[in-house]
Amino acid sequence: MNILLINTYDRAGGAEKVAFDLHQAYRKLGHDVRMLVRHKKTNDPHVIEADPYAHTAPWGSVAANIDTWIADQQRFRGQYRVRDWMRRTAWPQRWIDGLNGTEDFGYPYSHHVLDEGWQPDVIHAHNLHGDYFDLRALATLSRRVPVIWTLHDTWAMTGHCAYFIDCTRWETGCGQCPDLQRAPAIRRDQTAENWQRKQAIYAQSHLAIATPSHWLMHVVERSMLQPWQRQVIPNGIDPTIYTPGDQQAARAALGLSQDAFICMFIANSISTTNIYKDVTTVDRAVRQVMQKIPDAPLLFLCVGSGGTPSNEPADDRVRYTGYVSDPVQVALHYRAADVLLHAANAENYPCVVLEAMACGTPVIATAVGGIPEQITDGQTGFLVPRGDGDAMAQRLIQLLEGREMLHTISTAAAQKITSAQHLEQQAQTYISWFEQLRAEDSSMATKALSAGRR
Repeated sequence: MNILLINTYDRAGGAEKVAFDLHQAYRKLGHDVRMLVRHKKTNDPHVIEADPYAHTAPWGSVAANIDTWIADQQRFRGQYRVRDWMRRTAWPQRWIDGLNGTEDFGYPYSHHVLDEGWQPDVIHAHNLHGDYFDLRALATLSRRVPVIWTLHDTWAMTGHCAYFIDCTRWETGCGQCPDLQRAPAIRRDQTAENWQRKQAIYAQSHLAIATPSHWLMHVVERSMLQPWQRQVIPNGIDPTIYTPGDQQAARAALGLSQDAFICMFIANSISTTNIYKDVTTVDRAVRQVMQKIPDAPLLFLCVGSGGTPSNEPADDRVRYTGYVSDPVQVALHYRAADVLLHAANAENYPCVVLEAMACGTPVIATAVGGIPEQITDGQTGFLVPRGDGDAMAQRLIQLLEGREMLHTISTAAAQKITSAQHLEQQAQTYISWFEQLRAEDSSMATKALSAGRR
């Protein structure tokens, strides 16, 4: 089967990781796969960078050449911003939309992805926000081949934001947005118009929708997005990478103390400005434990790019590793840790929770989104209320002082994930669904043709 995946990047966290893992899994299963992305970060020859200058204004080729020249220069501050200016200049409507608060769909190439020599049997889309894809193309693409869109957040159903958190305006059409700066941010309140435009696109499209969590599928069912087919397919992990191992050996390899109780936090970017992640609650919980048990051999290990989450003075019990891209090294950090702390204000079905549990690392996480579907509270980890640093600290103290409980939860967590959530199983489920959708799509086309002849 020929499969075309579409996503913002081929390497990063969250949706990018899920999409690229599936790209590789499909290939291992013998399928011919291509991946179309906004920015290519790997050397994979089957990953294609989208051409935002194709089919744009007559001067688009000039802007493209300038963009290429800038990209070849040694990295400098504002480089990506200048390149974005070139993209907008090639299609001035992008400037107009950006200033008006209209979501940027000005990418004509999107309508031509099926006009190349290689033809996909199905399109498997992932994140379509990120200023690189024209959502209106779904209407024509989905009537030529089956289009399966895996949602990783709620952007498809809102007037601009990736997660609505406590807002309910998305259910009735948005407008009067309470937070225009919530990512993806917009300049002016065009949320009602953005919502209506999406609704019109979906009404003309023939989409199959997948979600990793039942929570997100319930959101779909309450939204203006009414798909032809739908299915919940949980994210999977690679059991050859994420598996329990020798904690002492992992700590020795990473130069970490053998005696410390290591609390790990991992994020693509450690920042207090990301409203969806909640490093502040994690930081508060760890600081509280340090104050209550000052002699505890506690080490707070932060894996990810960005600055320190706390305004307090530097502490030798807090260590920042920077961004770690190699999955094998990420797994090594999980094995070295005693517990993973995962706090979020909004979340779908985070891979980091699955990965940590598969490595036998208990997780204390906020009970938002699809996380309660991953963790059985008190058995394979702990769930705490959103933003509740005190509750997270209490659970952390329980594990710090109860090593037998820690071992029991560690074993149960690993068993739960390794018995049910393999990447290959996830890929096989998608492939079976693709085949079913192709057969049903073909049958519908045949019936329509027969009706037309009558």
